[in-house]
Amino acid sequence: MNYQELIEKALGGRTVNAVAKVWGVSQPTLSRYAKGERMPDWNTGLRIAKDAGIDPTEAFEIFAQEEQAHKVKNFKLQMGFVQIDLLLFIATGGLSCLFYIM
Repeated sequence: MNYQELIEKALGGRTVNAVAKVWGVSQPTLSRYAKGERMPDWNTGLRIAKDAGIDPTEAFEIFAQEEQAHKVKNFKLQMGFVQIDLLLFIATGGLSCLFYIM
């Protein structure tokens, strides 16, 4: 089971708004969890495991895998920005200024 399947199973066909009220979380926060934009806190993680009918250990392993996937994705995105910054630096003559100063 992956993260998205776990969340869908925990929601059990209910709306994010309805489940947010039951779990005591704000609707925008639960929506971010459901979209995979944010990882749940420990208490909500336990509630997700319970409502999905799985062992909390399995749920937290799924959360850890999802978090790791986000870190890799964010790192790749950050590296892309570094490359763009470097290209802009070179394109605007920054590199020639750097050589001139040295």
